[in-house]
Amino acid sequence: MATLRETAARIETGSVILARRIGRALTPEGRPVLAIIRIGAVCLAAPPLYAAMERSPLLLAPLAVGIWCRRAWHASAPVAPDPEQLRRQLIKAVLEIVGDRPGIHLSELYPRLLASPWGARLDETRLRAALTEAGITIHRSMRVGDVEGRSGIKRADLEALLRPAPLSAVPDPSPTGGDAGQAPPESGGERAGERAESA
Repeated sequence: MATLRETAARIETGSVILARRIGRALTPEGRPVLAIIRIGAVCLAAPPLYAAMERSPLLLAPLAVGIWCRRAWHASAPVAPDPEQLRRQLIKAVLEIVGDRPGIHLSELYPRLLASPWGARLDETRLRAALTEAGITIHRSMRVGDVEGRSGIKRADLEALLRPAPLSAVPDPSPTGGDAGQAPPESGGERAGERAESA
């Protein structure tokens, strides 16, 4: 539940947002005639509203303030973060810590990330889960500088994750051999998606 200070801060922020929205609505860009009409309508409607509030201040004034505060509260509601944006932010944060080195060991990365604003609300277990969910490969044993044999993350892997995905090639619909409807013969090499690994 929000505290009084948090509520006041949200209403203040929301009031600024509402004022900007009203300003944009009254003065649409590139349409001066419409802006004059709208501002004129507001000027004509303001005196009767003010007079009505003077006649019933105990009823209309709190009602108007309540409606405004409710609208301001909703206008300042936090926007749900985009998962893809959060993923890229984590990758960039790790890449910034890695710097120009070929990689970083987790023993160095964890304390630095947990001390940063990004990892302020995480512990090591949740941080590792976040790294895995972001698609970051954790190598069981890698060398960084003079130290080897520790788990870590390679800079090349991080850079690859930030690159846009390559466009898939459009298959040629024309037959390349054999009768129509026949599948092409299988080669004796590797299947799609497999890669030979050398020891």
